[in-house]
Amino acid sequence: MNLIEVIKHFPDQESCIAFLENIRWGNTPICAHCGSLKVNNRHEKKEGLIGRWNCQDCKASFKVTCNTLFHGTKIPLQKWFAAISLMINAKKSLSSHQLARDLELNQKTAWYMMQKIRAEMAVKGNTLLKGIIEADETYIGGKPRKGNKRADDEPVKRGRGTSKTPVIGAVERGGHVIAKVADDLTGQSIMRFIKDVASIEDSELMTDEFKGYLAIGREMKHHIINHKEQYVDGDVHTNTIEGFWSLLKRAWYGTHHHYSVAWMPLYVAEACYKYNYRDHDDVFWKFLRESMSINT
Repeated sequence: MNLIEVIKHFPDQESCIAFLENIRWGNTPICAHCGSLKVNNRHEKKEGLIGRWNCQDCKASFKVTCNTLFHGTKIPLQKWFAAISLMINAKKSLSSHQLARDLELNQKTAWYMMQKIRAEMAVKGNTLLKGIIEADETYIGGKPRKGNKRADDEPVKRGRGTSKTPVIGAVERGGHVIAKVADDLTGQSIMRFIKDVASIEDSELMTDEFKGYLAIGREMKHHIINHKEQYVDGDVHTNTIEGFWSLLKRAWYGTHHHYSVAWMPLYVAEACYKYNYRDHDDVFWKFLRESMSINT
């Protein structure tokens, strides 16, 4: 769903609340605190009170947004919905400065909203990979600046051995990708990651010649493509995961330019979520429904 469609479907706060109440409760509102069915709507039209309910058992008041992505927000839900749409449709991600301009927010508010949305993406959609699985690692960091003098243009070391942040990932061909920031890339760490994200009994692993994959290769069928000699050998290649890395790095280089290691897992989660649902008919609706499906 694009931005124009969001505005048409949700012209005001009341329409947003009505939609969320329908997908969370249907026709049976439930107290968000004690689970009681003895609730009644306060029906106030004052700002901040629209959509507020009272529980007759625990005497608490609550909204449909309680314990969800939108919990306690003072930002209009229409802007939240617009932000979700803009982020999902941005193939190379979206900067907080751009979102702030688009939705008439200050930059810190826009950044806060985007991080909340990314955190929601991080806990949705991960499935156990199986079949042909490609695993690889990449390194996220800034591009070196060109030197002022020709003598400054010395080759810059890339990948392993740099101060860039390592990210490890695995992708099921034709299916989902799972990636995360790695503490290290030892054989044991790689083995734990593959075992966590893939069914090793039902899978074949495709990797490059990095020795860190030898440990997991002793526990499952393992094919190695030596990139010093060739990039494809029949069905043996890592082109799928490398294609995902290119999307992740384009977001870094072209949109964000920099983000700290502390927040990098959320940016990686955003890239994974959008990749995993790239063929979904309308991921906007899916995201909203899933965001209301917890703690109900």
